Amino acid sequence: MLFNSYTFLFLFLPITLLGYFILQKAGKRFWNDNRRISIGNAFLLAASFVFYGWNRPAYIPILIGSMAVNYGLFWQIEKTRHKGRALAAGLVFHLGILACFKYIGTGTFVPLGISFFTFTQIAFLMEGYRGNLEQVKALSYGLYVGFFPKMMQGPIVLPDEMFSQLGQPDKRVDWERLYRCLYLFTLGLFKKVLLADTLGGAVEFGYANLAALNSADAIIVMLSYTLQLYFDFSGYCDMAMGIAGMFGINLPLNFNSPYKASNIMEFWQGWHITLTRFFTRYLYIPLGGNCKGKCRTYVNCLIVFLISGIWHGAGLTFVIWGLLHGILYVATRAWKDYRAEKGVHKQGKNKIIHGISVFLTFLYVNIAWIFFRAPSVGEAFTLIKTICAFRFSRINWNLAGCFNLDEFWYIIKVAGIDSWQYAHYILMSVLLLAMLFLVFFSKNAHDTAKRVKPRAISTIFITILFVWSVLSLSGVSSFLYVNF
Repeated sequence: MLFNSYTFLFLFLPITLLGYFILQKAGKRFWNDNRRISIGNAFLLAASFVFYGWNRPAYIPILIGSMAVNYGLFWQIEKTRHKGRALAAGLVFHLGILACFKYIGTGTFVPLGISFFTFTQIAFLMEGYRGNLEQVKALSYGLYVGFFPKMMQGPIVLPDEMFSQLGQPDKRVDWERLYRCLYLFTLGLFKKVLLADTLGGAVEFGYANLAALNSADAIIVMLSYTLQLYFDFSGYCDMAMGIAGMFGINLPLNFNSPYKASNIMEFWQGWHITLTRFFTRYLYIPLGGNCKGKCRTYVNCLIVFLISGIWHGAGLTFVIWGLLHGILYVATRAWKDYRAEKGVHKQGKNKIIHGISVFLTFLYVNIAWIFFRAPSVGEAFTLIKTICAFRFSRINWNLAGCFNLDEFWYIIKVAGIDSWQYAHYILMSVLLLAMLFLVFFSKNAHDTAKRVKPRAISTIFITILFVWSVLSLSGVSSFLYVNF
């Protein structure tokens, strides 16, 4: 089931919310706090399984089997002296299952979100091995892994972030909090349905017709994917945070305006934050982190980015993408270390230099995303060569048409300018500029929703966005990161 579906919006979510809070409120008369917490969490877990297996029930046994094995290994870690063996067995099991489905198998049957719930379970085992977890009940563990808002695309939640919230006995309906959560959810829905999917049409056309593109077309295709991936993935995370917040559970922030970064290190402080944290905590630090000299530190960074590339996919394109980020990350870190050694301290930002740094970082990330998206290395280089050929002419008519949403084109027709020879390109220009403005100059959705007040103007605004998004649901696609 997808967040951006009629079934979820008008059936699953209302029933699940209503059922959960009825159990919470009505349960006060019949059960003590512990009993009420258990029943409420059991209801949420059952609903999460329904959500996960809605379109393909065969996924559910794989998820439950994986959870059962992991929970059993956790208790082995708790009870035995040979904690390392149990941890090693867990890592081999989970990484083996992940490899079988994503890399060794045919790819025709890959459980949704397998990478995300696998990483969640590895984090659980690692924290148990380090002695940071005690007497975790099976129900709490099940909900930690299977809680439906974050199961398929994250954010990757650490055990201590979840368990403390699952044990709260009295989750009353906070109407102002619910308003903010709905606001955040709607912003995420808008980003996915009306921004990401519009861009997706241009990306699909571009990669299907590489030979027909000129340099201007290729730049638009490259930029469209960069924006599509951000609006798609951050939109999902906004929706996940909003939904979880409706149930009184806070999920960690996963995106913090990454394209505003002035260097690649800043980019990774704002992009897929919980994945970066996961690799730092469970790969970079165990490798030695920055405690074994600079050379080893830089090698560890490269290893992390290489593993990150392989995690996203088995193809050489993902390896190149990971190395492109890793090489620039190491170079940036080495430069910062060198300046620190020479006693060069960062002074106030020069706006011009900062702007150039942001542009160059954004350009580099754009080029790296080409390898992330392209079906093959050859096609990635074809697009890059087309851009670098500086062979500019009028933008492809069909490519521009991907941006001509019916509701906006109707306005152009009413204005009587649809017969103008450049009218076909108006919406492409306006939408791309508007999206770039959102990326570089607006606050992120989380900060906006956190500060919003339930007033008339904000209610009218978010209602329009919600209705507009719902009316556009028939043409939406699955989330991009469901495939990773």
